[in-house]
Amino acid sequence: MEQTTTGKPYTTNEAAPGEPTPFPVGGQAASATASDAAAEARRHDPAAAAAAAPAVHDLLGRVTQRAHDAVDGVSNRISTTLDGLQGSASSVGDTRDEWLESAREAIRQHPFAALGGAVLVGLALRSVLSSRND
Repeated sequence: MEQTTTGKPYTTNEAAPGEPTPFPVGGQAASATASDAAAEARRHDPAAAAAAAPAVHDLLGRVTQRAHDAVDGVSNRISTTLDGLQGSASSVGDTRDEWLESAREAIRQHPFAALGGAVLVGLALRSVLSSRND
């Protein structure tokens, strides 16, 4: 199927010369990029392109600022979370050390009770493990 708009034939799967392909078919890529479209707009109406430049610049500035704000917010949240985790890990280590010291002190004060408790725990574990094997 061939059509002509300016006397030049093109198929329905192709764009007219100088126009981007609105919906590429069969693996075709669009023939014009955004920069090509902007250049084309400047050629057609340079005054409109010049008038639109401040608005585009303002829009890009706002988008960039919002992206920076979002990244800064995520960074602050991650930093706060990591600080909290490091503090928690430190306090867990301190608690473990306190418990170990407390257990050592109890064993020093009551060595026979600690030995009797260890024997009872050993017998209980032996009983539980032997009943599993049967």
